Amino acid sequence: MKLDDTAPGVLARVLTAAPARRKAIFAALATQEEKVGLYDSGDDLLPMSFAEVIRHGRPGDILRRAFREVPEGLSGVLAQIGERPLPRPRDYIALHDLLGDEDTRAADALRGLGRITCRKLDVLNALDPRWRHANTLERIDSGGEALMFNQAIGFIQSLNSKATDEVVAGAIAVMRPTSTLARLLDRFLQRADRLSSHPIASGDNELRPLLTIRDVLDAGRRYRNCLRHRLADVAVGRMALAEFREECLVEFRPLTAGAGWLLRDVHIERNRPVPLSLFADVEAKCDEMGIPRINEAGGGDGRSSYRHFTKELEWG
Repeated sequence: MKLDDTAPGVLARVLTAAPARRKAIFAALATQEEKVGLYDSGDDLLPMSFAEVIRHGRPGDILRRAFREVPEGLSGVLAQIGERPLPRPRDYIALHDLLGDEDTRAADALRGLGRITCRKLDVLNALDPRWRHANTLERIDSGGEALMFNQAIGFIQSLNSKATDEVVAGAIAVMRPTSTLARLLDRFLQRADRLSSHPIASGDNELRPLLTIRDVLDAGRRYRNCLRHRLADVAVGRMALAEFREECLVEFRPLTAGAGWLLRDVHIERNRPVPLSLFADVEAKCDEMGIPRINEAGGGDGRSSYRHFTKELEWG
């Protein structure tokens, strides 16, 4: 309305302008509001020259008046906003800055996105620049979720020596429309080759630690259990596994405050009940190595038997 007072016809121009000119006008108004405060600066808020450009200028003229330097592709990105303007003026500034950055990944991600919203801009700004791509923008719904994805990738890279920045970025770029970021992370996890600490530093002829995710997957196939679905527990250090005499899998759980590991359970093929003699041999081996276990004295009251037969609910 202030502009219309200065250059009559501005309001009519905004309401009847072609989409490209109208979007340029919204971007220009956003720059003015962010710089000086559109509603709080009095009658001299906007200079006459600005009003005249809004009234008579072409889209390129309006953008140059607002930003001075207009990065390549800004008009095309503004066209992706849709009929309604972005609700926050700072989002227009963010678009300009992203397109002006020498790193073109943000601009390429925006161009491949489709409709641009303030929520997607929040995601883009929160994403690590290495993972900015239309495939991530389409699959992440908030800035907070983008920060979690950054951390998840960092964790995966700490476990998988081959998950370099180039490899991860390349995998994101070739994602299929039906694929998900969770599946992407899972594929890298399955190739993890440097897991966290293990209770058994080096194995012997009887007890062999499973030190990679590939070892765990192989054991799951051979023993026909659900280890495939416990990879995350192994990766984050909530569980460690070893194979005893090629007869059973030994499960360890960490003690609190980093106080070591505890023998948790023993599993054989298809999670059938473990022979007591085999269980006793595992316990003796762990005693020999100084790995503590729960002493289930008084098992005749049924507690030990209950745990023995219901553990398949965890591993089945």
